[in-house]
Amino acid sequence: MRLSERRAVLACFLILVVPLAVFCAFRVPLGQVPDEGPHVVRADSLLHGEIMGHRVARTNPDSGAQDAGFTANVGLAYAASFGTGASAPLPPSATAAERLAWARGIPWSPSRSFVSSANTAAYAPPSYVPAAIALGIAKLSGATPHWAAIAARFGNLVVFTLLGSLALACTQRGRLLLLMTLGLPMTVWLAGSVNQDGLLIAVASLGVALLTRVDRRSFWMGTALLALLALQKPPFLPLLLLPLTRSVTGLGWRSRVAAALIVAVPGVLWSLAVMHWVSVPLLPGPTYHPGPLWPGDPHLTFRSSVAAAQMRVILTHPLRVALLPLTAQATHFATYWRQVLGVLGDLTIDLPHWLYGLWSVALLSALAALVNRPSARPVGPWLPLAAAVAMAGSAELIFLTQYMTWTPVGAARVDGVQGRYFIPMLPILLLLLGRWQILPPRFNWISWIAPLAALIVSDAVIPGLIASNYYR
Repeated sequence: MRLSERRAVLACFLILVVPLAVFCAFRVPLGQVPDEGPHVVRADSLLHGEIMGHRVARTNPDSGAQDAGFTANVGLAYAASFGTGASAPLPPSATAAERLAWARGIPWSPSRSFVSSANTAAYAPPSYVPAAIALGIAKLSGATPHWAAIAARFGNLVVFTLLGSLALACTQRGRLLLLMTLGLPMTVWLAGSVNQDGLLIAVASLGVALLTRVDRRSFWMGTALLALLALQKPPFLPLLLLPLTRSVTGLGWRSRVAAALIVAVPGVLWSLAVMHWVSVPLLPGPTYHPGPLWPGDPHLTFRSSVAAAQMRVILTHPLRVALLPLTAQATHFATYWRQVLGVLGDLTIDLPHWLYGLWSVALLSALAALVNRPSARPVGPWLPLAAAVAMAGSAELIFLTQYMTWTPVGAARVDGVQGRYFIPMLPILLLLLGRWQILPPRFNWISWIAPLAALIVSDAVIPGLIASNYYR
């Protein structure tokens, strides 16, 4: 049964998930995945040896604050951001095909120059290597900016497919939940793009899958992948608790402490470097007065979110700010859940309501299969507790990061949070759940019905959504 389950999830991934991601990579216009334009610029800058973004003396006209970004090809930046041709200098009667043709015809600029990308400038380079390599090969072959960016998408997709396949093959438990995580419409949309989030979902899946094993090689490889995730996304630093509490044959406390430091230290050092050389205020907008949590002069004005000012708010109201996810943001949980499942385009295309329901049932079914599958070896109380704390801590840090960087100073809410930020947390459930045998193994097939239906229906629905939104 275990062998057939492994083959089944790999077949479902390669037949039902990867082809849809390939279709998205080809057919979704550039710039219609969140932040894809800046991510393409980041890959191009890495191709030219720019390891970290940088501040510049000029002021960002949107935020009124110092700007940051990369040195890259402006033609590529335009092609990656305006891939639908919505801003094309064409008459209003121009068809979608004519606008797309205009976007695809954007040429390379004669030389590289500064491109503003204040948010993406903070990201570490490792997750951009696949896109940068594919982008470089496409440029050498004479591709236009449009097709070079499409090639960068496929660079990411190839690595996503490899990591996802390895995760499904090597995990000791929770294969159905990993398949659902990798097959979410939101994951597929990201996987077929230059956005690093698709790759990081696969990195998280493989890292946790390796930690379900008990050999030392898997432990250290899983630790390295969690370190990569925390380096790219510092709010996931609490994942250091997973290798710290994972019991592995022949591995003592010193080794586990060293593994925890491996997860945490690179992300901390990179964050400090970014704060020193790169970080600038991120919230563009008109002048405003601080919100009710601001402890200083209420007559002050701001044009952006200011991390130092927000830190003052946090130090003055630590408990209230920490509880904002459960108070002010509680009404947004349904929106976050829909975004986890899939709000496509540039967060503009909703799936049919019934499909959200089907995917919710599919995930619950995968969770039920996980709960009904006890670990092959006793894990003790510490690993599940550490997994729960790591998930809660990562979620809290996601909200706090957005509060400091995307929320008006002193506001009693958190802005800028998107459901896709939480998808890498789903694999952690493999280390948290599954301690009881509720149903006999012969009934395991029941848990496959809803997941298979969700994957098949998504393959049927999403291409139609792409056609109706971009090609008519």
